[in-house]
Amino acid sequence: MTIDASELTAFGRRVAAAHAMASVKVAQAVKKGAQSVKEVIISDLQTSWNYAISCIGIGYEMGSTGTTVYADVSPREGGASDLDNIAFFGTAKGGGTHDFYEAAETELPTLAEYVADAADDMLIGAIGL
Repeated sequence: MTIDASELTAFGRRVAAAHAMASVKVAQAVKKGAQSVKEVIISDLQTSWNYAISCIGIGYEMGSTGTTVYADVSPREGGASDLDNIAFFGTAKGGGTHDFYEAAETELPTLAEYVADAADDMLIGAIGL
């Protein structure tokens, strides 16, 4: 009995290529989402009447573990950024008037759409349509 595995091998290659392409698209979507969140937070901080709070630096770092791609959006270290807790969470005397998590919550549906599109493209690439 002879078994021809060439179709299965070709399918495996298509799946691997589609996965690689989807991983790139997901990373691009996460980066775009992180940049949008960063810009929204900076824009919000710049509306502060307190000059030091309006100067809080915000940045993001991309990373991945296995098949997971993530971005860590956070205040930068030092300087005016040391006021980040007061700006976002406040003290017993007040504060906490600037959005932090809300910026990410607003961006989440768009990010989910881009990731779903990448998954669709991967499936289409894998089955060869």
